[in-house]
Amino acid sequence: MDAHVPVSELVLGREAYVMDPPAPLARVDVSSSPSGRLFRLRLSGELVGPCWRCLEPARVPVEVDAREFQASGRPEGAPHDDDLDCAYLDGAELDLAGWARDAVVDALPATILCAEDCAGLCPTCGAPLSDGPCGCPPPPADARWAALAPLAERLREG
Repeated sequence: MDAHVPVSELVLGREAYVMDPPAPLARVDVSSSPSGRLFRLRLSGELVGPCWRCLEPARVPVEVDAREFQASGRPEGAPHDDDLDCAYLDGAELDLAGWARDAVVDALPATILCAEDCAGLCPTCGAPLSDGPCGCPPPPADARWAALAPLAERLREG
């Protein structure tokens, strides 16, 4: 079955991110066997929001291929079991929007960046470092790392 599934706004680190398109075309497959039902969700789009380093707009491609399983013969009222129960199935109704939102979050890269080589912002003046050096002096060395200075020097020499 193919359907447009809305993916609600995500808030990550107090910043809002939206899918483009907001309701991507998703493919849902259901396979049944004597042991239960296997659900598969596939969709793609881009997550749009601020870059984690410089706060400029970022567009991150997202490819979702998620699976959920619901065991057959589970007694009514049995405690939830992550391995046997589909978290998005309530009776005969599958919460596609909730599953799609969670699957998008699972498919995100470790960092959301406007460009792979984004240099971020200067910690002193806030200027975007991707435009080049801002002219601020380097921050003072952290005294807590001073004990490792001899080791760093030996590694540079060797």
